[in-house]
Amino acid sequence: MLKILLKKQMTEAFRGFFFNAKKNQSRTHAVTVILILLYAALMVLVLGGMFAYAGVKLAAPLASVDLLWFYNAVFAMIALGLGVFGSVFNTFAGLYQGKDNDLLLSLPIPVRYILFSRLLGVYLMGLMFSAVVLIPAWIVRMIAAPFTVSSLFGGLLLIVLISLLTFVLSCLLGWVVAKIATKLKNKSFLTVLIALVLLVLYYVVYFKGFNALTTIEENPESVDGGAIKSKAYPLYLIGLVGEGRPIPCLIVTAVVIAAVVLTYFVLDRTFIKIATTTASSAKKEYKEKAAKMRPLWLTVLLREAKRFSTNAAYMLNLGLSTVLLPALGVFMLLKGHDTAAALLATGRMTPDLIGTGVAIVISIVSSMNAIAAPSVSLEGTGIDVIRSLPVPTKSVLLAKAGNHLLFTVPSVLIASLLSVISLRDVIPVSGAVFVFVLPLLFTVFISLFDLTLNLLTPNIHWTSEITVIKQGLGIILALVSGILFPVLMFVAASFLPLSALWIGLILSAVLAAASIGLYRAVTTWGVRVFENLQ
Repeated sequence: MLKILLKKQMTEAFRGFFFNAKKNQSRTHAVTVILILLYAALMVLVLGGMFAYAGVKLAAPLASVDLLWFYNAVFAMIALGLGVFGSVFNTFAGLYQGKDNDLLLSLPIPVRYILFSRLLGVYLMGLMFSAVVLIPAWIVRMIAAPFTVSSLFGGLLLIVLISLLTFVLSCLLGWVVAKIATKLKNKSFLTVLIALVLLVLYYVVYFKGFNALTTIEENPESVDGGAIKSKAYPLYLIGLVGEGRPIPCLIVTAVVIAAVVLTYFVLDRTFIKIATTTASSAKKEYKEKAAKMRPLWLTVLLREAKRFSTNAAYMLNLGLSTVLLPALGVFMLLKGHDTAAALLATGRMTPDLIGTGVAIVISIVSSMNAIAAPSVSLEGTGIDVIRSLPVPTKSVLLAKAGNHLLFTVPSVLIASLLSVISLRDVIPVSGAVFVFVLPLLFTVFISLFDLTLNLLTPNIHWTSEITVIKQGLGIILALVSGILFPVLMFVAASFLPLSALWIGLILSAVLAAASIGLYRAVTTWGVRVFENLQ
């Protein structure tokens, strides 16, 4: 029974290998094998190769200054972070919010079997992600640094201990996420928030790690082992485990095993409560009040906004500019003036051209929002519902473009305002005006352009929303065009033998004319297409 439960758990975790959600059918054995081999190649060759390369850069320099414990500690922390990142959501979905919890608990299966199978699934998922870091690093350490029997067994023990520690942290963080989720009405915002935090952490760690790797490779003496030992002694002990030192091995092993036993003990006592807990909802007292009528255009616009704001996949894949644009504005406020001064010092840029360039950069970042691109397809087979309502088709389509503007224009204005404040002493008034005008016109144009692409390539016969959000010719063209158009604008600004004022006026006129043309196309031809979709 335990074997069957574990097989079910791992099949759910890797469901994409066995089931095609787009076609709503199982994959053939040949396709499944190919997908598994490709995934294994990605994990082993790409991720494993990347960490092996980092190990080659660090092993010999750190060995030369007797800091191999630091080498082990660095890769142990990377493995721990990647392992938790890779398994925490599987823990949240599989352990705490499994959709078949009620069904399994109603069957004559011992509860400890259900719990153990799910915990084992969490452990194996964490082991997969942590091992792809530690095994290549351990192999490189055995080859590039002095080999000892104690380091051989210490490295193997470190892999096991880090995987167990990953398991403990995944269970803990998964519990935190589950607790927060039960208190929220809109769980999509929680998913988006966590994903954005992890994305920021990834880039911070990546860039800081790359700089640290370069520094250590060039100057290994810069690593202050004594300071690390005094301020982060547990990290020092973990590093010594990789070298097979007996006392640190015993201490760390005892602590990790105790944490695992405590985790299992707590979950064994609370699993049924966790598995059967449903999201709480506040009770509202009914109060009689007069209903307020909304204009039709506002009603359909709010309908589109609700669809976007309650779909985490929709927001994460096609709405990141809403967050990235304010971040760009903050960057410009902090670094924009110095960057502009450096460009002016080269003699290849003028203040007018810098203003146009900033406007184009804001346009490129805003193009990462493609909210209107799948909006028609997302109606799905229920498209007849909106068509049966007393709402003009023109209003329905314009609401889909307006939804893009609703979530993009405020962020564009923030980025433009902060950029102008930063460059107020660099760019002239005309350049500051175009920092606002060009991105706004581009945002209007791209909303209508993406909507037009979806009318040209609709797909309303999908089995999963993610299919039309992430796949399809229309989505690809929308994202590529969103970058291509600003690039063409920059080329025109760089090579046209005109002043920046005239270039700004010409680009504004072109974007305005294109937007008007697309508006007329959507409200005439687009209406007919939408009404005839079947």
